[in-house]
Amino acid sequence: MDGMGLGSLRRSNFDKAGFAMAMHDLLGHAVEAELMMTSVISAHLGRDLESIFLLETKAIAQLSVNSKISLLEEIMQSEGWDQDFPFIIPVLRAIFAMRNKLAHSVAYGFDASVRSSVRRGTASTDAIPLKTITGLARSAHFVTNVEMSFLQVRALPVSYWTAE
Repeated sequence: MDGMGLGSLRRSNFDKAGFAMAMHDLLGHAVEAELMMTSVISAHLGRDLESIFLLETKAIAQLSVNSKISLLEEIMQSEGWDQDFPFIIPVLRAIFAMRNKLAHSVAYGFDASVRSSVRRGTASTDAIPLKTITGLARSAHFVTNVEMSFLQVRALPVSYWTAE
């Protein structure tokens, strides 16, 4: 077993499972965050429910994540919402940077948190602490389920609320 005792092997399997669960959780929050960004941007830019729907399904959905983050940041700054929700943009940037790192790497060796990737012909190996993944997932959960929900309420036109 190359010097690995049974206890070490069990701990290694537990660590792999814990990392995989945390990674899955973070990736799920990244999907939610992208959908919420699309929804908030569309709600802000649309004049009525039909145009909001078209923007959400046909236009904004086609933008890259980085473009959506930049557009959301511009909207938040122009409306002054960045003062009320200062963590949304930094958390979104961190979530998607980590998502990209995880999506474009593979586990290296026995430790699932050590990731190997090749970018433009250059190989690299990075250790990603489990607490970093779980911390980002916790922040992502709060940002997508609480703060961006408030943004969506602010972004929707008055006609949505008055049923005109």
